[in-house]
Amino acid sequence: MHPIYSFKSFAELETFIDQLESVGQMAGAKDLQHNFLYVNASYADFHGLPREQIIGKKSGDMPNGISVLSQLMYEQDQMVLLQKKKIIMGSIHPHRNGDPRAYKFRKYPALLNGKDPLILFTGEDLTCDTTFWSDILWGIEPAIKVEKLVAASYAQLLESKELKIPLNENELSVLTLLLRGVPVKRIASIYDLSTRTIENRIESLKDKFGALNQQNLIDTARKMGYQSVISRAIFKDHMTYNLLVE
Repeated sequence: MHPIYSFKSFAELETFIDQLESVGQMAGAKDLQHNFLYVNASYADFHGLPREQIIGKKSGDMPNGISVLSQLMYEQDQMVLLQKKKIIMGSIHPHRNGDPRAYKFRKYPALLNGKDPLILFTGEDLTCDTTFWSDILWGIEPAIKVEKLVAASYAQLLESKELKIPLNENELSVLTLLLRGVPVKRIASIYDLSTRTIENRIESLKDKFGALNQQNLIDTARKMGYQSVISRAIFKDHMTYNLLVE
């Protein structure tokens, strides 16, 4: 059970949510009907909508390809409200500009006016965060218990950014995970390929980047901004969505 946040007034709730903006956090609150009560500017920007077009709506009404997850989000909200649990979610889905991004969201039980239950949530873009990918999304070091894994239909093809060094999809799919600390054997498992196939793709990447070894490849690719790119091969025609509970 997580300690419940308590706000004496709606103004205090608004101030708290807006202050999270200064530390790079998207944030907001939902009521018992799962409608957005308030969101900060970062969360509004996440959806590419004015704040007033989000308040009063539900998660399933939002763009970014997350409407297919509305039932799951409802279940998460219920868990927070009924069990008074904080939950942590790792997800990959498109940013409003169409590029795939990785996010971590937290939901907390809270009270307004000392008695009215609500859901407080925060989120951050961790596309370039190695720990998030290796420890949470791919479960290499499962420090957090995974309670539920849901694959939601996501048929839209996602286009990668323009790259300084042209890479084919096979090369980009391997580089995407290498840059996030995923070991070669785990990459092979994720894509259901042999370790040798992955090693061959790494050799091809080293040639293209002029890298002396694998670490030199990783360092060079990061300096060139490749860590901000996610290969659409990860999606395999669906969006992965992990529900994790602390």
